[in-house]
This record gives sequence, C-alpha cells and structure tokens, in this order.
Amino acid sequence: MLNHVKAAFYSASSFMVGSTESSNGVRSVIKEFGSGLMVAFLSILLAVVLLGITVYGLHRYQTMEVEYTVDRSTPLPPLDAERDPKTGKEVRGSAESEAKPGPSKNKVAKSTQTWLNRVAALKKTGNLEQALAVCEQEYPLWGAFNQACIIERLKIKDENADDEARARGLQRLYQLAVTAELLHDKSDGSDHLTLNQLKALDLSKVNELKHDYNQIGYAHLRLIRKSDIKIMLSTWGRPEQHELPRAYHQTWWLSFIRHQA
Repeated sequence: MLNHVKAAFYSASSFMVGSTESSNGVRSVIKEFGSGLMVAFLSILLAVVLLGITVYGLHRYQTMEVEYTVDRSTPLPPLDAERDPKTGKEVRGSAESEAKPGPSKNKVAKSTQTWLNRVAALKKTGNLEQALAVCEQEYPLWGAFNQACIIERLKIKDENADDEARARGLQRLYQLAVTAELLHDKSDGSDHLTLNQLKALDLSKVNELKHDYNQIGYAHLRLIRKSDIKIMLSTWGRPEQHELPRAYHQTWWLSFIRHQA
C-alpha cells in the first residue's frame, strides 16, 4: 500500500514539473515573438522617417539650386555724368545713348534723366506716392518698374506702417516684379519686344492679370531682392515651384500679342 502511495506521489510530481516546463516554454516563445514584432515595427518607423528626411532634403536642394542659379543682376539707372576712359572728360547721357549716338537718343536720355531726377527728389522729401505716380507715367520702361519696386520696398520697411499696409505693399511689389518680367522677358526662345512695341501694348489688360505666387514663385523675377524673399517666405510661405511669367500666362500672352499686332 505504501509503495502505491509513493508511486502516485512521484507520478504527480513528474506531471507538475512537466507542466511548469511547458508553461515556461510557451512564455519564452511569446516573449521572443513580441520582441521580434517590436523590432520590426521600430525598423519600419525608422525607414519611414529616413524616407521623409530624404524627400525633404531633395526638395530643399532643388529649390535652393533654382534660387541661387538665377541671375538677379539688374541694370543700374543711368548716371548723371560719366567719364570717357581715354580723354577723362565728362560725357553726359546714359550708356544706351552712347551705344547709338544721335539727336533722338540724346533726347531720350535727357528725358530719362528728367523723370529719374524727379523721382529721386520726391523720394528724398518722403513724397513716395507722388514718386510712384511719376514712375507709373513712364511704364512700360524697365527702369520705371525698378523705381516703383524700390518705392514699394521703402513703404514696406516704413516703421510707422501697420501690418495691413505692409501686406498690401508686398502684394503690389510682387505684382510689379511679375509684370515687368512678363513684358521684358529676356529668356531664350522668348519674343524680345522693342520699346515701341511695348508702348503700343494696352497695359490695362496686363494689369488685370492675377499672378499665383505658388506657381510663379520669385526665382525668375529680376526685380525681387533677397530681402523681399525673406518677407515673402515669412508671409506667404515657400512657393510650390518657380516659373517664368510668360510660361505661366503662355496662352494669354500669345493671344494678347496677336491681337495687339
């Protein structure tokens, strides 16, 4: 009888030991599976983050490449007096008048100097609106658009101007820069209009155009400066792309030129 009890005890003990080992094995498998699942999740998350960083980096590189490869040089306004490098004597008139000498060119140079001097005098006395009105009378000259942009830039930087006034000034500055580039586009394959052709255009139709900052951007606008870009980025954000105004308004421009001819 005692032997039977011992045998039953040993049998029960063996069963309990086997059950404990089996339970530990299951727990070990579950633990390993959970660890593997966590590693896989973290790997996927890291891959997604790296992909996002790569895409953003490529986008920023492309944008910066466009911005810094665009020529932002702008012709300076004609000087009041220049010196002949050979004789050292003063020569009156602009570089354009010297390129093609003649009574008509000298007259144009004198006229240019006249309105530029008026604009400079008005800016000096703080009469920016009157100076802007003088520029508007000289459209579509590139120099007139350039001076108008300078005036709008001064109005934006005015410490007494409120946020709403600065926003309007920034919008006008952008409108002027895009309009000037549209009329005076010097890119390859574009029609380079003469001054007489430009003066024959109906500028009221051009001024009615709406320019989308997100599509046109600022990289191809020669009258936009780095200081303007900083304000645009902080106010409007980064544009989706940079495109020449004539390319953006291509259908309208071709139709406009055809009807103006």
